Amino acid sequence: VLDLLAERSTQVETLDLALREYGFFYVKNHSLDDSIQAQFQMAKKLFDLPQEEKDSMPFDSQLDIGYVGQHGQNLDPTLEQQQVEQEEKNGVVDHQSPTDTKEQFMQTNNCLITSGSDPPNAPIIDPSNVFAGSKNYQPNVTDYTAVTSHYASLAYQLNQKLNDLLFDALGLDTETRAKLAHQPFMVLKQMKYAGEPSDPSKGKFGAGAHCDWGSFTILATDQTPGLQIYHNHEWLPVPPKPDCLIINSGDQIAQLTNDTYKSALHRVVTTSTQPRYSTAVFTYFNVYTKVGPLPQFLNAEQDSKYPSRTTLEYFHFKLHQSFGVTA
Repeated sequence: VLDLLAERSTQVETLDLALREYGFFYVKNHSLDDSIQAQFQMAKKLFDLPQEEKDSMPFDSQLDIGYVGQHGQNLDPTLEQQQVEQEEKNGVVDHQSPTDTKEQFMQTNNCLITSGSDPPNAPIIDPSNVFAGSKNYQPNVTDYTAVTSHYASLAYQLNQKLNDLLFDALGLDTETRAKLAHQPFMVLKQMKYAGEPSDPSKGKFGAGAHCDWGSFTILATDQTPGLQIYHNHEWLPVPPKPDCLIINSGDQIAQLTNDTYKSALHRVVTTSTQPRYSTAVFTYFNVYTKVGPLPQFLNAEQDSKYPSRTTLEYFHFKLHQSFGVTA
């Protein structure tokens, strides 16, 4: 548990140990408590809209915004091939993909993408209103935009704090910090998991096994369990903790540290027959900055495990892999 009221050195040490061992940790004293419940109220109203209204806000792969219904995403592409091979052995012709049993709705600060400008000429993101100037759908839910934008802005500010701790742990200089942290791209994703128990033996999950794509993910849950991480060759539950958010590191942090810090493999195994709500804020480093292993993680015995790619290049690659679209 990372306590944001602890001594700075303790915070840095906690983050370092957590990312080396698990790629996951809890954070408390984050100051988002009231806004968490407010945005969950908005999420419930959104997902309760008639299906035709939700379908009128279709997923836009260029901006990563909009609505995706149940079975619209496959977070574990490896399951696809495994299932095909097993069904072929069993003589099954009508193949069904092992997609996720969740609905999701996304908003992003996509003005960073559509501007087509490298920093410092890119639009300036207002930390108190992070979606200003970006194109997002406006659901027919009273106060939805104001409430979710406020929550996203608070999460954006929390990510800035987490980045500072990460950069302290890595001993980064001012110039490198600025390149990575300036104008980070972010995705607010609200999710409703159907009250359908998962069946891992059949590839049926709330969310299939995956690693997140960006830097830090800030996760709020409705206190319904289901999240699991893969650690030491077994799946471990990540139970909700009152007054805590769940944080995990994604692919970009693993790439930056050449796997010294983990991009944790995780999944959602639904056990409840009641809907489960969660909201993830996926953060990334600067859209146009190349991310690859830092020099301190390379030597004669340890070559680079990753190519150096911009956030935007990697983001589009993962969108195509996950949704089967070309961004």
